Amino acid sequence: MRVDATSEGIGGAIVRTITGNPNLQWTGRTLYDGVEPVALRSAHHQDIADAWPGQRGLLDGAALRLLLSDCSLYDLHAPTDETELFVFELLEQLRVESLAPSTLPGLRGNLQKHFLQWAEDFMNSGLTETGLGILLFTIAGMSWSRLNGHEVPDRMGDLMEATRANISPALGADLAGLKVHAACQALFIPHALAISRWVSETCKTALADAAGQQKPFKSRNHFMLRLTRPHDQSPTPPVAISGESASWQASHQRYRVFTKAYDAESHAINLIRLAQRSEIRQQMDVELAELRLNIPRLARLLKSRLSCPNQNHWIFGLENGFIDASRLAQIVSDPSQRDIFKAERQAADVDAAVTLLIDCSGSMKAHANALSLLIDALGRAFDTAGIPIEILGFSTRSWNGGRAQRDWQRAGRPPLPGRLNEIQHLIFKASHEVWRRGRQGLAGLRKFDLFREGIDGEALQWAAQRLLALPVSRKILMVISDGCPMDSATHQSNDNHYLDAHLRAVVSDLEAEGSIELYGLGVGLDLGCFYRHRLAIDLSEGISEALLLQIADMMTAGYAQHRH
Repeated sequence: MRVDATSEGIGGAIVRTITGNPNLQWTGRTLYDGVEPVALRSAHHQDIADAWPGQRGLLDGAALRLLLSDCSLYDLHAPTDETELFVFELLEQLRVESLAPSTLPGLRGNLQKHFLQWAEDFMNSGLTETGLGILLFTIAGMSWSRLNGHEVPDRMGDLMEATRANISPALGADLAGLKVHAACQALFIPHALAISRWVSETCKTALADAAGQQKPFKSRNHFMLRLTRPHDQSPTPPVAISGESASWQASHQRYRVFTKAYDAESHAINLIRLAQRSEIRQQMDVELAELRLNIPRLARLLKSRLSCPNQNHWIFGLENGFIDASRLAQIVSDPSQRDIFKAERQAADVDAAVTLLIDCSGSMKAHANALSLLIDALGRAFDTAGIPIEILGFSTRSWNGGRAQRDWQRAGRPPLPGRLNEIQHLIFKASHEVWRRGRQGLAGLRKFDLFREGIDGEALQWAAQRLLALPVSRKILMVISDGCPMDSATHQSNDNHYLDAHLRAVVSDLEAEGSIELYGLGVGLDLGCFYRHRLAIDLSEGISEALLLQIADMMTAGYAQHRH
């Protein structure tokens, strides 16, 4: 999933400013309150534009909904019939949008543009040529016009005219009631329910009368109206929640480390007893075989995506092709010879390297078994494709700061010490290692006492430096994590978002420099607050070829776009 991180940041700031709720975030075209997605249920909020201008009015409307609508009151009266609920939801959203303060003309303009663009798409789809479509379109247009005191555009008015004339006698009083009671949700609801019930009954009658005569509808522009209830939709993965760091600002956005005296870089294979390593490795092989994954197929895909044509090789002694000047003398000595031609050899060479950087913090223990199989499968595929792969991890050597924190305490606890723990950088497989040896180190992914706390920013810098040292033109780095950086001693002595701020700074620097293609793989979580290019996965559903292909698509998309 490729998104505009700047737009996401602005979008989140807008809804937080309007609502006063600091936990709101806009990421992956989804609005979150904490880790819970906020449903955008209204008809004109169902299709979210890819570009930022098309999202602005939607976010303004969503913010007003959170600010001005009582969820408990709404849920108490929400109909169970799908058509009734569709109309009831639309009317409630239009109500709160009509209450946008006149002191914010820009916001009111955004809401109007968004609704009218939705209406334009509705008309262009051809859906208004159906009985249900024109009825819902007219209800939406009339309600919007009444609530906002705006005339609808001429094209809308012409299209609505006949239907409006037919429904006005039945709904005139309730449509007027929408405007009168817009500022009071409790008094607004009876009129909204009456309109919703009338629309639903009218639709049922029309469908019964036309039974067997309806033709399948095909939208002309992919515009659709979804009447399904929100809880019938697929769940969206929660998002990692970050925030601003006062300590980071007080440190002038410069990362501090109290001491590096106890830091370590270790090969995981040296941290596991031989007997334990052999047992874990054997168990992993059995489990991987049971998955019956088509690793050669994945390897072919990776090689095709990460290869580039190389025309520097020539084949000589051919009877057609380019003339080989060095063999022209042969014609003079023997005119019957025809093997004086040469041709370029079209070979695809791999000029890329991949690094997987794994969060080995304590919370990742729950995913360790499935994750080890995922890493093993990806490693085998890249190795089979002839693409160098390095598998790294990061943790800490102690809980709660260890010797680094004790040194800080003995020094008198100076303020803003920065990172305050012993980092442990792990090499599960080095890029130069052959797979037969390198795969042994993956047993460390199931050695749970290696999983402690996580200091992501420094680990990412370390992994990037190793990758940049490789003599290849394409460098791909994927970070695998289930959340934000977490080190209790550093948080307590600075603040809870100090490590987050450093990670964001490192990511920003790498993306600005441009030598590395950086991706985030969120385990049960969307890592959009850190990584622009990311994917959220659910390992509880197991490892499948579809999942591997999805990850491969993300990791190779940037290179494919560059190549073409």
